Amino acid sequence: MQLDARMLNADRVSALVRHRLSAVFDLFDNPEVTEVSINCGDEIWITKAGRRERAPQVRLTEVDISSAIRELAGAMGQDARPETPSAIVNAKLPGLRFAGVLGPTAGKGSALSIRKHAKKVFTLDQYVAAGAIRATEAERLRHWVREGKNMLVGGSTDTGKTTLLNALSREIPDDERVLTIEEPRELQLVTPNWIPLEANVQKALTPTLLVELCVRKSPDRILLGELKGPEAAAFLEAANTGHHGCMASLHCNSAYDALARLEVLTLRAGLDWPLAAIRQQIASTIHVIVHMGKADGMRRLNEVALVRGYDAVTSRYDVEWIYRRADGAASGQ
Repeated sequence: MQLDARMLNADRVSALVRHRLSAVFDLFDNPEVTEVSINCGDEIWITKAGRRERAPQVRLTEVDISSAIRELAGAMGQDARPETPSAIVNAKLPGLRFAGVLGPTAGKGSALSIRKHAKKVFTLDQYVAAGAIRATEAERLRHWVREGKNMLVGGSTDTGKTTLLNALSREIPDDERVLTIEEPRELQLVTPNWIPLEANVQKALTPTLLVELCVRKSPDRILLGELKGPEAAAFLEAANTGHHGCMASLHCNSAYDALARLEVLTLRAGLDWPLAAIRQQIASTIHVIVHMGKADGMRRLNEVALVRGYDAVTSRYDVEWIYRRADGAASGQ
């Protein structure tokens, strides 16, 4: 039996990193801890149940942190060196995602963030039970997914965009073929006819290339874990050419801002289109925008909007607000 060398290497690196950072990995024994942020050896923060707090009892040395970053870089086929672009390292190990930077680029010393992939997938009903989404909005979201509306899920960092995408994906009918594209992979679909694809930009396996591949594999729906760049143009084209019920997440400050953000990402594809044409394409493709936020440390639904069209005279999208949370007070139709 021939062993997979890549698997052996991942296991070796995982063991070395865990040894270097054993005190930090002990923090993950608490199932409510989803992320550990090492700003420097004596400044370590955790995200626990959606709230950030300091872990004052944990200390690491600069050698421990920098060695762990170099081991992770090696696993990705890189040679991490200070004060060069290679000082920035993004890596993954089973169940974990790492983002590190060596000092002195990181001014307090080498820094490393470790994010644990969610093992539990919430349903829309569980969102309602937790008070994060009202029952009325949950039922509307469920209906729109089943109806095949194209949807964007927006929000800032750590507001649960991927978590909500997972919940929405639970509502996709079992007889539909679904392809997902992520970097790294976090979506956990239950639909039986599902192909997960994982991009790797460092190896030229871009999300744009994978979207183009998806179109040739006869999917009913395409889901992108996060729109970050020119793949937005390919996503719009796919979602506007017979692939209903497509979904993606992106960083934005509000539901309306998601449209402007999508414009910027689409322009990065270098399309020779006037801005008005791009806006018309967005308005005819995206049907629903959901915006997530945080209130009192809890992830909550902020806004839900329907895109009704684009007015070329006023240069504004026609948006119907279904739900808006303002200053903690919910308002909706």
